[in-house]
Amino acid sequence: MAEHDNRVLVRRGPLRGLCFVVVLCSLLFLFTGNFRRVSANYYTKIQDTEDVFKEKPSYVRSSVEEYVIHNAAALGYNASSQVSVRPSCTLWTDSSLPFHQSLIEYAQELANYSSRVESFEAIPDLRLALHHNHDICDTLELHPGGMPAMFPSKQLSFGTSFGWIEPLLPPMRHPKFCLEGHTHLMDMSYMVHDFAAMCRRLKSTSRTILVDMGASLEFHGSGAQPAVYLTHLYHKFGFHFDHIYAYEVSPIPPQRVFDQVPENLLSAYHWINVGVESDPESKLNPLKLLIDNYNQDDFIVVKLDIDTSAIEVPLALQLLTDDRYVHLIDEFYFEHHVFLQEMAGSWRRSMNGSLLESLKIFSGLREKGIAAHSWV
Repeated sequence: MAEHDNRVLVRRGPLRGLCFVVVLCSLLFLFTGNFRRVSANYYTKIQDTEDVFKEKPSYVRSSVEEYVIHNAAALGYNASSQVSVRPSCTLWTDSSLPFHQSLIEYAQELANYSSRVESFEAIPDLRLALHHNHDICDTLELHPGGMPAMFPSKQLSFGTSFGWIEPLLPPMRHPKFCLEGHTHLMDMSYMVHDFAAMCRRLKSTSRTILVDMGASLEFHGSGAQPAVYLTHLYHKFGFHFDHIYAYEVSPIPPQRVFDQVPENLLSAYHWINVGVESDPESKLNPLKLLIDNYNQDDFIVVKLDIDTSAIEVPLALQLLTDDRYVHLIDEFYFEHHVFLQEMAGSWRRSMNGSLLESLKIFSGLREKGIAAHSWV
C-alpha cells in the first residue's frame, strides 16, 4: 500500500508542474494577445473618435500608454514614499515585456521627428497669413503623410482638440534617459507637438500668450534654458507670443533678467518677480489673469514648475476641475515632483505623491482637451 501511495505522489508532482506551466502560458497568451489587439485597432479607434466626437474633446491613448494607465497599481506606480517606490525605467529596459520592441522603434522614430523639428525652417507669424492663405497650416506638417507616417510603431497618443502627442510613459522623460543614461535628464525633445493641428485652431485675431510659472533664467544645466527653448520652438513654427508673463519667487535684479532674455522676446516679456498663489480669487493666481483677460479664440500656453507641491498641485487641479479652462488653455507643461526612483537625486525633498496620481492628472487634462506635457 505504501508503494502504491509513493507512485501516486510521483505522478502528481509532474502533473502539478505541468498544470502550472499551462496556466502560466495561458495568461501570457491572453496578455500579449490583448496588447496586440489594442495596437492593431489603434488607428481604427482614432478614426472612430474623430467621426463621433466632432464637438466634444476626446483622447485616444497609444497601446502602451493604455497598458500603463490600466496596470499602474500592479506596476508599483501607486507608491507614495521613497521606501516603496520601484524603478520606472523597467518599462523601457525590460526586453521580456511584449511591447518592448514597439518602444524601441518609437524611440528611434522620436529621434527622426526631433531631427525634422530641428531642420524646420522658421516661418513668419502665422496670423499674418491665416486670413488669405487657408493652406498655411499644411506647411507645418513635417512629413507628407503627417505624424502617423513618422511614427509607424503607433505609439503616439491622439486628442481630437490638439492632435498627436507623446504618450504618457514613466519616468516622464526622454527614452534616452532610461536607455542611455542621466546625460539626457534635461532633454526636452521627447515632447511631440502637432503644430499643424494647433494652427488649425488659430485665428488671425487670436492673441498668443505664454504664462511661465517658475521663470528663473539662471538655469543650472547645459544648453538653452527650458522656457527659452520652448519659446524658440513655438516661434520657429510661426507662433509668436504677444505676451509672456514670467513669474519667479526668487529675487533677481531686473537688469540681470533682461540681459538674459533673448532680444526677440523683449517686447512681449513681463517680468513678475513674486511668487504665485493657488487661491482662485487671488490676483497672484496666473490662471485668474487668463480667465479675466482672454478667451477661447486666443492661443494660450502655460508652464508650471515652481517646485512647491502645496501650490502647483492645486493650480494643476484647477485646470482639471474647472471647465472654464477646457477651451481656454491649449498647451500645458508641468513638472510634477512625485516619488520616482530615477528622479530622487534631483527632486529629493520636493517629492510628494505617487506616479499614479500624476498619470491621472495628465491623462485627465488630455481627456478634457488640454494638451498636457510632463515638463523637465
